[in-house]
Amino acid sequence: MSLRLFHITEFADSMLTPAAQRDARHPALLILLASLWLALAGNVPLWRELSRLPMETGSLIWIMLCLALLTTAALGLLLTLLNWPWLLKGVLTLLLWLAALNTVLLLSGHAYLNIGVAAQGLPALLTALRTPPLWQTLLLLAVLALVPSIWVWALRLRRIPALVRLPQNLLLALLCTCVLGLVWFAGSSALLPLLQDQPRWLELLSPFNTLLSLRHA
Repeated sequence: MSLRLFHITEFADSMLTPAAQRDARHPALLILLASLWLALAGNVPLWRELSRLPMETGSLIWIMLCLALLTTAALGLLLTLLNWPWLLKGVLTLLLWLAALNTVLLLSGHAYLNIGVAAQGLPALLTALRTPPLWQTLLLLAVLALVPSIWVWALRLRRIPALVRLPQNLLLALLCTCVLGLVWFAGSSALLPLLQDQPRWLELLSPFNTLLSLRHA
């Protein structure tokens, strides 16, 4: 049993045999899949509110596509900068749970998890989470956070030396930055009026809503 537990730890992953090393996944794949999951599944309240806008279907789809790509690229950039063996999975797990908690809170009509909510303490947060039926809260947390977190920690990542990982990270960061710039250039004419008219859209964007609230701490 102890041997089995050893093999699923990060320490064991750092000592992969050549065959296991070939079968392991590149961290870039985890970053891409995680960014897509957080952007799409982690922002259900945002997509729900956008779908209610009184506009043509084509314009609505374009706005949602631009926001999804921008969010995915921004998350990819953040995770790329934190793409180190002792850090990536932990940060990703935190973001998964933040997005899941925000989804429960926003769908039940509460504010997202910000400094103000945190200042009220754990009892206030638990009370807000109990607003929906308990089964619904548990289901959302399981689907959006628990199951993906288990998958993340069970995934074997390829061992990449630091001197190789650093230029790869810089290249990935540059790629994400280029995607951000291109999508914003193509969609800013549709996005700017929406964001200027109702800044609240940014408050629905998880997990950046919580992360940006930290600047008021």
